[in-house]
Formats: sequence, structure tokens, C-alpha cells
Amino acid sequence: MADRLKVDGSELDKFFKDLTRARNSFVALQKVLHDPGVNGLGTGDLDDACDRFQEDWHHGAKEIAEQIGELTEITRKAKDDFHEVDVALERALEKARRKGGSQ
Repeated sequence: MADRLKVDGSELDKFFKDLTRARNSFVALQKVLHDPGVNGLGTGDLDDACDRFQEDWHHGAKEIAEQIGELTEITRKAKDDFHEVDVALERALEKARRKGGSQ
């Protein structure tokens, strides 16, 4: 039963790295969207589309980056809590085995 409750810390660590990479990408996107536009690279329609995209996604990229950061922290806390419970359960089971063996 204990094997089924086991949390794979290395997989969670990989997940944290992936989340951090995603957050960094959105932070970079936010910076790019905040910087001056790319007007003059194409037709007027393309310039207008780039401007609209920057206006629409500047705030969205910031929000997504913040939410990814919050998700990372919540997940990291859950990993720590699972580990704490796992250690406590292991100690309790060991204590119960010792008591059971001494009867």
C-alpha cells in the first residue's frame, strides 16, 4: 500500500523546472510586448495586427506568468507536505511493527 502512496520527487522537480521555464517565457513575452512596436516591418495591416496583439496580450502575458508562479509555489508546497506525511507514516508504521513484534 505504501508504494501506491509514494510521491516521485524527481518528477515533481522536473515539473517545477518546466513551470519555471514557462513562466520565464511569459515574462520575456511581456517585456517584448511592452517594448516599442515593430512598425515598419511590413504592410500597414501587419503593423496594425502587431499593435493589436501587443495591446491584447501585454496584460494577459503578465497574468499568466503570475499564475504560473503561484502554481509552482502551490505545487512545491504540496510536494513538501506529501514528503512530511510520507516520513510520518513511515515512522508510525515502523513503530507499529516494533510494538507488534514485541508481543
